[in-house]
Order: sequence, then C-alpha cells, then structure tokens
Amino acid sequence: MLCDVAGSEKIVLPPKYYLDYFQYLLDFIQQGSSHLLDENDKEFIASFESMSEDARCLMVRMMNRKGEYFRLEKFTYEEIKNIPLAAEELVEIGFISLDPPDDPLLFTLYTKAELHKLFPDRDFIKKKKDEILLELAEANATEDYQEIRAKYTVMHFLKQEQIEYLKLLFFGHAHGMMTEFVIRDIGNVKLENLENHTFTPWFDTLEEAKSVYHLYQWNRVIYQAKELLLPEEVLELVGQIPFGTYLQHPKTRKIGDKIMLKLGEYFEKSGLPEAALEYYGLACKHPARERRIRILDKLNRPDEATDLAEAVVEAPFNASEQIFAQDFLAKTSKRNYRSTTTRINASPSIIITEPTGNRVEQHALEHFEQQGFKGVHSENYLWRGLFGLLFWEELFDEQHATFHHPLQRMPSDLHSETFYQNRGDILGKKTKKIRTKKALIKHISETYNEKEGTANYLVGWHESLLPTLEACIQHLPLKGLYAVMLQVARNVKDNSAGFPDLFIWNDKTYHFYEIKSPNDHLSAQQLFWIDFLNQHKIKAEVLRVKYD
Repeated sequence: MLCDVAGSEKIVLPPKYYLDYFQYLLDFIQQGSSHLLDENDKEFIASFESMSEDARCLMVRMMNRKGEYFRLEKFTYEEIKNIPLAAEELVEIGFISLDPPDDPLLFTLYTKAELHKLFPDRDFIKKKKDEILLELAEANATEDYQEIRAKYTVMHFLKQEQIEYLKLLFFGHAHGMMTEFVIRDIGNVKLENLENHTFTPWFDTLEEAKSVYHLYQWNRVIYQAKELLLPEEVLELVGQIPFGTYLQHPKTRKIGDKIMLKLGEYFEKSGLPEAALEYYGLACKHPARERRIRILDKLNRPDEATDLAEAVVEAPFNASEQIFAQDFLAKTSKRNYRSTTTRINASPSIIITEPTGNRVEQHALEHFEQQGFKGVHSENYLWRGLFGLLFWEELFDEQHATFHHPLQRMPSDLHSETFYQNRGDILGKKTKKIRTKKALIKHISETYNEKEGTANYLVGWHESLLPTLEACIQHLPLKGLYAVMLQVARNVKDNSAGFPDLFIWNDKTYHFYEIKSPNDHLSAQQLFWIDFLNQHKIKAEVLRVKYD
C-alpha cells in the first residue's frame, strides 16, 4: 500500500499490512485482556491462527468491509494467491457460508444492469435501482433468491459480531476502526509515544465487558425499532431489555447514559411522558434531570419537580443544569425571564453594519481593531490549548494517565469525574510550582516547540496559538488563569466549552467578549464562564451587536 503524505516521500506499507494489524490486535488482547475472553472468543482466535495465510487475509479483508454479504468474484487482491481456495477453507472452519439466507440485502450486491439480467421478465429498465430493490424486497420471493444463488457465489460472513467484541476490547468502544493503525503509520497523525506505558484493560471483568457489548448491540436494535415500530411497540421492546443488569457495572455507564437519554427524548416527543420519566431517570448525565423537571412541571406535579430541582442545585452535573434548576426554583410569576435572558438585556452594545457574509463575531472583531486593539476569535480554542500545553505531562505521563492501547489520543478518563479525583492535587501543585508569568510562558513555549503537531484532544495546532497564549498570560492575572484551568479539570467535557467569543488587547488593557446578535441567546454554560471569569478578576462580559 502506497501513501503519499503531503510534503514527504511516499510511505510504503507491506502488502499484508491489514493482516499484521489484526494479528497485533489479537496478540495485544491475549496478552493484557485474556480474562475478558470467553471460550467462544478463545476458540475463534485459535481457529483464526490455525488457518493458512491466504484464508486469514481473506477473512480480514471481509472484516474491514461493510456488510455481511460479499460476491466472491468481486474479491480481487493480488497478495491473496488463491481466493476461491481460501474461501473454501473459511467455509470448512465455519467462518463463512456460501449458502446465504433469503435476505433482501443480497440484492444490493448487484448493479441495476445485473438485476435486469438476473430478472429479464421484470420491467426494471426504466426504474431506478432503489425502486428495484424495494420491489424485490417486498416480493421476498424464494425463487428470486434461488436465481441469485444459481448464478453467483455469495459469501456470508458469520463472525462479524465476534470480531466486533474483540475490537471493543482493544478500542474500548464499538466504533473503533482498524484504519487507525494506517493513519498512524503513514504519518497523517503524529501520536504521543506511549510504547513505554503499561496498558490496562478497558474492563475489569468478563461480565462487564459483555454488558457493554450487549448495550452497543441493543443501541442498534433500538435505533432500527424507532424507525419501523410504533412508540408503544418500542416501549414494549425496550421493556424486555435487562438494563438493570447491564447498568450495574461502572464501565457500562457511558453507553448506558446515551441510550437512556435517547429513549427518554423519543418517548417524550412521542407523547409518553411516564415512559420518558422512567428512562431519563436511568441516566446519570445532563440533560436527564432537566428534562424530568420539565415533564413533571407539565404533568402538574410541582412537589416532585421542586424536590428534583433542589437536588440538582445541591449537586449539579454541570453549569447548564445548575442554572436551569436555579431559574426553575426562582420562578414566581407567569412572566419569568431566565438568568441568561436577563444578562443579555443588561449588557452593553455596539452598532455595526449588518454583516453580509462573515460571521457577526468577525465584524465585531474588526470594530475593535479599528479602535487600535489586537484580537482573535478565541472562544474555546485559547483555553483548551492553554490547558493541554500546561498539563501535557499530566495528560500523557504514565504516572498520572490511564491508557489502554498505543493509538489513544487522550487518557481514557479525561471526560469522567475520576480525571480530577485522581489528579486534582497534582494539577494544583503544578500551578503553585510555576509562580510567575515569565515561567508560565517559558513552560508553554517549551511544550509547544517539543510537541508541535502531536495529537492532543485539547490542543488545536495553529500558528496563532502560541502568540495568543503569550498575550493572554501577559495580560491576565496569573491566579485567575490557574483558577480557570483547575475549573476545566473538574469537568473537562463540559467546562472546556462555552468560553467568550473574542479576546482583544492592546498595550494597556484586554477584554473577553461573548458576542450576541439581536436574535441570539446566551447559553447557561456561557453565562457560567462569564461569571466565573469576573469572580477571578478576568474582564469578560456579554456584548450585544446592533445593526445600523
């Protein structure tokens, strides 16, 4: 495989690079996660490794393609010497079948011309392929499938689910792609060197790993059910899923919360509020409690809504949830303005020509540049970059970070509450160690120059980043900067967003502005950061833009 990376020589991957990658994945799992393999998994791996190289290559080629059905004559790979013989070996070992079931997906393997040739008595000439496929699927005639089997050899791949589970053990989620290895090796992405790390398994027990896997499977089933079934039928279906069993494990929470939120939203929109309350109640993530409060309020159950809102204020998931609950509890009349609305109405404004092409933030920036300010549309880019460079060691060093495989671009707990629980003291000590602005700029610059281009979820590499960070550090109070950094660390997923749009400065002063056009609104997260910045003596406010 030849890969031409811009500005460099072509990188040549070996002909069977894909087989090497999959074997690496299997070896990696057997070495560090063998306790997460059941007997079927072990038998699959043993069978795969016992096959000829051609058969292994053919299986991995199928594994890396979409779908479960493949036409044998369409498989042409120079590195596989005898594809038909390799297919026979896969049949013998039970990895594929050459007798696929009656499935409308089989018709999708053929072109419109081929379908017309297969079924010359049908009036397919003037029809679009989608219309042809729908007609064949609705007919679902046994003789149509027999016609396909008689003229073509279709391989039915039988081990996709088993492979999905193995990929889950390596990547930690159901959408991991083997192309991640290719991206790394051809130089498209520069990764932090993790080779000296001791990698830990994603899951603690076999039961936990299987629960996560089953939840991903159910997620696909639920998605299809919502497209095909009535809401009451979907409710009956999901009622049969043992969520209580699956969600008792710590590592099932991420996918579990996602499913619960989607189900709650679906049932809420479908007019089934009690079902929505039930599934929102199973989620431990925003906006589950906000939605429950809103539903309870609509159902005229004020005591339950108030109790839940008070629980949110006492222990909020994030700033958006907290501000919503505070506003809900403060509601005293039918006409009630939210905190965010009140803040916009009380904000200063500037008058500019109504923008015709560029975003309103750019026109506001030009307004300040005309007044002698330098400025950037910094938003989250500046603060995330500062966090990533300041705490690079704590993000990637083995002593502090948790990694499960060498292709990871961020520690696995970055978006969980354990990130700050495990590192809060260390991060605090680092901010106390770097005591001056000069020392901070030196630290940031050295890290930038050493790591430039290396993948970091929080750092957007751009020529403007370092000079903007230097200007920011020079103008802002150091204590306030560190307060922001530690606040981000407490909830990286939510708190690394919502920062003001613009950062402007000159020799004497600076300001952060959240730009709002006449029809724009202020999010709770944006309000949170403006208040937080002001509390720590950092100049920030909402700026309304009016058009002349």
